[in-house]
Amino acid sequence: MKKIFRMIIFSATAIYLTSLWNKGFVINFDFFSFLKASLFIALAYYLIIPTSKIIFLPLNFLTLGLFSVIFYALILYFFSNNFGLITIKSWYFSGEKFLNFIITPMNINYLVNIFLSAFSISTIINLLEKIL
Repeated sequence: MKKIFRMIIFSATAIYLTSLWNKGFVINFDFFSFLKASLFIALAYYLIIPTSKIIFLPLNFLTLGLFSVIFYALILYFFSNNFGLITIKSWYFSGEKFLNFIITPMNINYLVNIFLSAFSISTIINLLEKIL
C-alpha cells in the first residue's frame, strides 16, 4: 500500500512540476481530474513501462535507449488524446539565461513538446525514486 501511495504522489509531483515550466503542458487542477491524471501516469510508469523494457530490450540495445524515449512519448500522446485530462500543445519559449548559458527563444511545436513532457515526467519520477 505504501508503494502504491508513493507512485501516485511521485506521478502527481512530476505532472505538477512539468506543468510549471512547460507552458504547452496544460492540466486541469480540479482535484478529481488531477487525481485521475496522476493515477494514469502512475499506472503507465509502474506497470506498462517495466514490461515494455523487458519486451523491447533488444530494440533498446540497438537504438541505444532511443526507443524508450519514443515509447514514453507514445504513452503520453495516448493519454492526452484519449482521456482529455492532459492537454499538450505547441508554445513559444521566450528564452532563458542561466549563469553563462543562454537558451535562445524558440517556438516548440506539438511533437517536440510531447517528447519534452515525457522526458520531464520520467526524469522527475526517476529522481524522486532515487532520492526517497
